[in-house]
Amino acid sequence: MKKKLIFCISIVLCILMCISSIPFSAYIVECPVDVTSRAAFVANLETETVVYEKNSDGIRYLSYLTHIMTYIVARSSVASLDEKVEIKPEVLDSIVEPDNSLDKFSGKTLTANDLFHYMLLKDSKDAAFVIADYVSNGKVEAFVELMNKRARSLECEKTVFVSPSIIKEPTQYSTCEDMYKIVKCALDTPDYKEIASSTSYLPSLYDGSNKKSKKNLITTTNSLLKSNSPYYFKHVKNGVYGADSVARGNVVAMSEYSDVRYVCIIMGAQVLSEHNAFTETKQLLTWAYVTLGNKQIVSQSKVLQTIDVSTEWGKSSVNLTTDEDIVRTVPGNYNPDLLTYKVDSDISVSLPVFKGQNIGTAELYYDDMYFDEINLIASTSQGVSMLGDMRSFFASMADATLVPENVDETTEETVAQTEEPTTKPTKTQTEQ
Repeated sequence: MKKKLIFCISIVLCILMCISSIPFSAYIVECPVDVTSRAAFVANLETETVVYEKNSDGIRYLSYLTHIMTYIVARSSVASLDEKVEIKPEVLDSIVEPDNSLDKFSGKTLTANDLFHYMLLKDSKDAAFVIADYVSNGKVEAFVELMNKRARSLECEKTVFVSPSIIKEPTQYSTCEDMYKIVKCALDTPDYKEIASSTSYLPSLYDGSNKKSKKNLITTTNSLLKSNSPYYFKHVKNGVYGADSVARGNVVAMSEYSDVRYVCIIMGAQVLSEHNAFTETKQLLTWAYVTLGNKQIVSQSKVLQTIDVSTEWGKSSVNLTTDEDIVRTVPGNYNPDLLTYKVDSDISVSLPVFKGQNIGTAELYYDDMYFDEINLIASTSQGVSMLGDMRSFFASMADATLVPENVDETTEETVAQTEEPTTKPTKTQTEQ
């Protein structure tokens, strides 16, 4: 019972932690990379700018990328990575098309950390089912429903899960855009970045002190992280890779260079061709770092529009600015003179207006191409003193109506009681 309660509470907490949204900016920069994968998506995490996309809203099969959502849901219910999990033989026997990666541990105990590494590094289907069974007390179907609820909370409108791991059927799918939301949630989930950045891992049953134990070392399937691989890209910090005959090659990778982070998602890559998921990920990320940069394009102090407001006593005006300094990912040769903006023509303002009040939006254009929309706020308050005067007036009127009708009589009576007597008091014998 206690375990079920922890499971439910932690699910709610992680939903609140992981709520996110697709980047509002959609500035698509011309990219010379020949992407042959069915779908691709590259976004700057700092500026929330999408810099490349190909069929990013098209439905693709997930393959082992499913394990990212499995990790998000499962990790939220595990108090510690050292938590012990029994590898139940009946769970392993219930898996359709198992990978048999945990058969040698059947009936034994591994840590949650062991299972998470098997799942994210080694694409272990068995590990995904074991951890899902464990945290849901044997109700894997309920665990999958939590995966779908989490996807909906992240506004993943084209994502469906039917299993905690890979299935070779077109019933479990997502899109690059939805996967970006899921990956961002994973990056904020405890221990994901550390586990997904590992290149090798030795399960807790082995201490690595002898050659036999080292034979049980597992290594990542993500060649972007392997320094001895021709696909190695040193700026990729973590990621997950998976491939099968239905989904083809899928990879998500988070890279960082000079404090700039990108997420690259490839789905439906031609696994056996020269331009596979790893090659295209390297090419897209290299292009982004070499060609693009983060720049402040609009200052919060800049007045973008002045709106005239008519009143009964004359005219007033309100200056519109942005609610923050606008920083976006733009070409390295960015020319501020090519930046233009168009304020929403439907904006109407009535007094009073308060400083910081959201007034409307403006569209940004670079070299006459739309790439973003920003919020506009009032830089100062207008008509607030008028509102204060009206409040004072009505308050005084209210006070007047509350004064008793006999107030003058009461005042006169009080004064009379304090006046001197008309006759002097008789002196006492002592005073005489």
